[in-house]
Amino acid sequence: MIINPYRFAAAYNPLTTAWIAATSETDTTILNALNTFEAGLIANSLTGKFNALYPFVGGNAAKHAFNFMNTSTFAISFVGGWTHSSTGALPNGTNSNADTTLVPLTTLSLNNAHLSVYTRTNTNVGVDIGVGQSVPTRNMFLASRTGGSAIGSINQINNSSVATADSLGHFVASRTGVNTIDVYKNGASIFASSEVSTILPSVSIYLGARRFNATLDNRAARQLAFATIGSGLTAGEISTLYTLIQAFQTSLSRNV
Repeated sequence: MIINPYRFAAAYNPLTTAWIAATSETDTTILNALNTFEAGLIANSLTGKFNALYPFVGGNAAKHAFNFMNTSTFAISFVGGWTHSSTGALPNGTNSNADTTLVPLTTLSLNNAHLSVYTRTNTNVGVDIGVGQSVPTRNMFLASRTGGSAIGSINQINNSSVATADSLGHFVASRTGVNTIDVYKNGASIFASSEVSTILPSVSIYLGARRFNATLDNRAARQLAFATIGSGLTAGEISTLYTLIQAFQTSLSRNV
């Protein structure tokens, strides 16, 4: 009897299945890592926390562009000098930027939002993800390290910052109230701020730089191996998310 070898192919969770259909990826190490990560999101009731999630797997710009949460929305448009590889997406810090097309005003909530990145490069310059506007002033950005500090701003005027020794790992800026914003590194809170929210930005969030009004500033040259945008996350949720992301990176031999 001839057995169809595809009959017993592994079944993947819905988001992983959709990502496979969009990218035509066949590397089982990548697919199993994504599926295990998705299973962790489901088990911890975290799936609904993300509007956009970029795992930067597949090794090229086309695959790195897809939003894992919904492959038909918020695809990244990479511009300038980016290096795409199996370990992530690396901007050159000079002319590189990437538009997520996600506009906070139409997608996110003023007092319930977060940004996060996982970086594999230790530098001290630039913004990893974000947007800002003036009149009135509002900032929504995250820098893993610039000027010696991690900086997180979620819909506010002044920045919330704290000294950090390096820019390696998972950084999160999360607002869970009108005067409650926290910055986390590798699952642990490193700064709590009572900076009051103002208004949501009405232009899209960028990666590898900050879009401020119609210009781009604070370009970074740090390799991104994960990025998320979505609802505010509690301390427990951030700790769990870091555990899931670090396991994901470890399974791909690119953890820091």
